[in-house]
Formats: sequence, structure tokens, C-alpha cells
Amino acid sequence: MKLSDAMRRLELELGAVVNLEVLHPGFVEYPELALASDQYYHHGEFCRWAKLRPGGLKVCSENKARSKQLAACGRSFCGCCPNGIWDCAAPVLLDGHLAAIAYIGYFRFGKELPPEFVGRQPAELAEKSVAGIRFHARWLAELVRMELAGCRERRPPGGKKRSDAYYLEQCERFIDRSYHQEPALADLAEILRVNPNHLGSAIRRASNGRSFRELLTERRIREAKLLFSLEPSRHTVAGVGRRCGFSDSNYFSTVFRKHTGCSPREFLRRISGGGVT
Repeated sequence: MKLSDAMRRLELELGAVVNLEVLHPGFVEYPELALASDQYYHHGEFCRWAKLRPGGLKVCSENKARSKQLAACGRSFCGCCPNGIWDCAAPVLLDGHLAAIAYIGYFRFGKELPPEFVGRQPAELAEKSVAGIRFHARWLAELVRMELAGCRERRPPGGKKRSDAYYLEQCERFIDRSYHQEPALADLAEILRVNPNHLGSAIRRASNGRSFRELLTERRIREAKLLFSLEPSRHTVAGVGRRCGFSDSNYFSTVFRKHTGCSPREFLRRISGGGVT
């Protein structure tokens, strides 16, 4: 069974959200370890909603950074995020280094969710379920470790010098799965285990001089145009901006105009009136 399929099966059996924080280059080197785009981040409906609120993405990012620090100690742990969502995390250690973190959770625990949230409520955590969830989190972490070690034994990474095109491809994949969050060049460099300056230079050479930040912005603007085009009457400028990773609506409007030649509102009027983009 593929790793991504095993994670989906756990979601069904536990009624939970299962995802991985990947920190090892093997996850981009080996097709066997490829995940669906939503399996790289916490994709519960409430969590997606919370990230779209003003300041929500920053809160989630800071909480994720703290969990990475705890996981680096090599022990699994459970707890609630600032939004009241309970998760269990289990580190994946390879050669004594943190290679990934397996998360299983998305349960309410002793805190009411904001009344503005009108989506499907996460299930209440049952005390008797905690031991089982902890067991499965450790089991998933061990499965990931064995898969990663097995892939490395069959095809050791780093056996040849990587081309600039390879680094650009990994950059685009990384941006595709994380543009709505706060991805950074240093994060990708950590996963690929290369120097950030070397990675940044390789990306520029392969993309006609564009930087990681410019590629990220282009991806966000493409997504914003798509969201506006699909259901123009449904979306607000601020809402689309947050969904695409812009926490400030004024900054989003400025960047959108720079890349499209018109403001988001003008773009919406064109869409509604049947104009071309």
C-alpha cells in the first residue's frame, strides 16, 4: 500500500485528519513517498477556515514551528493548538535527525469553536480514543521511517550533481502545495538539504532570473484569478487574498494590479461583464 493510501485509510478508520510535515529530501526524490497536495498540511475544514481569518495564518505557522521544536527531541506528544484543535504528533527520525512529523487529530477538546464558523464541526475527543490515536501516530511515523530508509537503500540520493532544472521543478512543486501558507526558500532548502543561497541561484538561473519570492507571487496571483473567475459573485477581495496567502488586502490589491494591470475589483467587473482577462 502506498504511503498516501495508508494515510487515507487511517483517516477513515479514526475519523481524523492525517498529514505529514516533511523535512527530508527523500520525500521529493522518491515517487513512492509522494503525497496528495492536502496531505502536506492540516486540511480540516475548521483549520482551513481559521487560517483564512485575519492573523490566522501567522498563529498556525507559529504553532507549527513550536511543534517542530518539540518533535526534534524525538518524542511523540499531544495537545491543542491556539484554536482549540487537538492533535497527536509523532516524529520520524532517520540517522538521529528529524525527517518528518506525522500528525493525527483534528478533534475538539474542551473549547467551543467561534460561532462564526458554520462548517462541519470537528468531532469531540473521547478520552478512551487518545491511546489508540497515539499508537497509530507512532505506527505511521515508523512506517514512514521504514519507507524512507528502504527507498534510500535502493536508490541513495545525492549520487550525482543536481541540475538547475531539478531545483526549479522542486521549487514549483513546493510552492504548489504551500502557496496559501507562508513558505520560504529556507524551508525548501532544509528539505533538499542544500545551501539556501545555492538553491536561490539555481532557481534564478533556471527561471530566467525570477526569484523564489517572485515565483510564489506568480502562483498566488494565478490562483486568485482562478478563484475570481469561477464564482465572481461569491468572493471578496480580502477573502481571496487570504486564501492565496496574502494577509493584507491592500498589499494583495497592489500586487494583483502589478501582475494583471488592473485591481481585483476591476478584474471582477470584467469577469461579471464577460470581458476578457
